Amino acid sequence: MRLVSWNVARRVKRRQERIDAIAGMHPDILALQEVTPTNVPLYRRDLPAIGLEHIVDCFELAPEPALLKGPRRCGELIASRRPLTPLDPAGFAVPWPERVLSAVVHDRSGDVELHTTHVPPGASHDWIKIEHFEGLAARLRLHSDRPRILCGDFNSPKSESIDGTVTCWGNGGRWTQGERSVIVDLRDHDLADVFRTLNGYEAEESSRYWRGRGRRIGRRFDHIFASVALQARECRYEHQLRETGLSDHSPIVADFDC
Repeated sequence: MRLVSWNVARRVKRRQERIDAIAGMHPDILALQEVTPTNVPLYRRDLPAIGLEHIVDCFELAPEPALLKGPRRCGELIASRRPLTPLDPAGFAVPWPERVLSAVVHDRSGDVELHTTHVPPGASHDWIKIEHFEGLAARLRLHSDRPRILCGDFNSPKSESIDGTVTCWGNGGRWTQGERSVIVDLRDHDLADVFRTLNGYEAEESSRYWRGRGRRIGRRFDHIFASVALQARECRYEHQLRETGLSDHSPIVADFDC
């Protein structure tokens, strides 16, 4: 089973190139972040043609669609070759419920619980970011009889060292602990960082870059966390899709032997 998780940055132009890029990655399951009410109908129209015929999105599940404007106009979409059953977004106690989308993937080898999220950036949304992390952690610390995957754009961590030290934002206290509750601590609840588990901390990777203070800054913000039972065997970033301008994020791809 191959999962592709990609923040598509609200973009509408070059739509066919983006669909072709998705097809070229051959996903069994696709999780997109930063989709909008404008481009979701286009994805719903085009993804079945490349075999991803089962689709759920946060807008169809939103209890109060009128609120999804301004900074809340961005959401998530899951598409799959296998049937999907959406899960109630109220299962996560987060400030903006549309920023988490969950579904059960009905795979031949057994059901898989998939959650995808886009954590609001702290620079523009302050404590909403930490409340979101806390809501994710509270839900995912609970036992599940199904193997699980959590993926998306987390706007964290700040850095990772070759010795395995993960540095989050803030100066300690609730802010840092909020980020660590997901980025680090969910490994104690059978949701380990797939990329680091398979590639170690020697691999230097960034999934997003920008200019700051006269230099180019890169961060590894896009992640996949998964249950051991899913037997992840490969995880990588497809940087050429960011480098060619299809998004400002690199997709992350993971292969599982389940």
